[in-house]
Amino acid sequence: MKRKIQLAVFSVIELMIAFSGLYWLAIGAILAFLIVLLFRSNLSVFVWIRSHSYVSSLILLVGVFLLAISVRVFFIEIFSIPSGSMENTLFPGDKVLVNKLNYGPALPKSPFEIPWINLIWYLSANITTNMDSAYWDYHRLSGFSSVIPGDVTVFMHPLWGKRDNFFIKRCVAIPGDTIQIKNGVVFDNRKTLTIPDLVKQPCNMKINNWPVFQKLTDSLEIEALGINARGNNQYVGFNLTSLQQKQLNKNHCVDSVSMDLVNNGPTQWVDPKDSKLAWTIDNYGPMVIPRKGMTVHLTPINYLIYQQTINRLEKAKIEEKNGIFYLNNQPATTYTFKLNYYFMMGDNRHNSNDSRYWGLVPEENIVGKAVAVLFSNNDTGIQWNRLFKRII
Repeated sequence: MKRKIQLAVFSVIELMIAFSGLYWLAIGAILAFLIVLLFRSNLSVFVWIRSHSYVSSLILLVGVFLLAISVRVFFIEIFSIPSGSMENTLFPGDKVLVNKLNYGPALPKSPFEIPWINLIWYLSANITTNMDSAYWDYHRLSGFSSVIPGDVTVFMHPLWGKRDNFFIKRCVAIPGDTIQIKNGVVFDNRKTLTIPDLVKQPCNMKINNWPVFQKLTDSLEIEALGINARGNNQYVGFNLTSLQQKQLNKNHCVDSVSMDLVNNGPTQWVDPKDSKLAWTIDNYGPMVIPRKGMTVHLTPINYLIYQQTINRLEKAKIEEKNGIFYLNNQPATTYTFKLNYYFMMGDNRHNSNDSRYWGLVPEENIVGKAVAVLFSNNDTGIQWNRLFKRII
């Protein structure tokens, strides 16, 4: 009777997994279930294994080792937040749980990407071995969902460092979308992107009653960036979340709130740095985010926008000579992308090193979705109020 109940429960779970589209996980669970049944069966070889404790202990140890690897490769991983680029959503010292089932786990492209196995590989590999070389082609298993604008994602940086150079940012545009930033406001497909209340942007405020305003900011734990007196009023600079802006703007001691934008100029230009575009972190685009199979005409502007992506991420050689574009040394008028790309930004908008500076993130670099802060430990100690905090 007990065996029938276990089988019924397992069957229900299998159906739920299968209906969610995670066929690979359903098959894996069936294989694991069969292995357990065989190990507990009355077949002579398994009876012998169970009767010799050192053999069964060794098999159990190997099983735990493989389970630990499987959990990190296919299910979840924990990452530490090193900087304030995602404030006030995430803070330095946060330990973040990343769910790989949301988008589906990307299979390792080399032994160096397999936890624990990579230690053995490092020791046995020749000193001249390129640790970043791919042994296998990119492949991602199915997941519960796909990346959508607003998701906080962990990914390997597309250009800098080795495969262990992980970044965490918020996705603001997906393959095929048109991204544009106008005066600090992000537009996705010409619609204002809804931002969480914790996204921070520099603001200037005109204050008419400084003592009242100071008490208000103290209660909200907000620090001024700079204070400038002009006549009878004072202008104060703050790095504020949208929620803090709303709270301060309602108070009678604040006359006005305005966004503190980065001025245009050669020293402020971001990727691609060119006078024909003159994009800044607050005025950027429009740019269409490439999707697999998308074809663009090779115009001077498109060449500037996509040159780095094509050369360094698509692994194709594109160049311009005397007004003519060459693809892999052959004249070309169009280019068709081979990969899907995403545009990432930090929530601390003026203090984030993100896609505005170094470009797009290919799909194969995405690790998973950040879903919760497990705990937080900074210079002042453990932050108990951030324990198991959901990331939105």
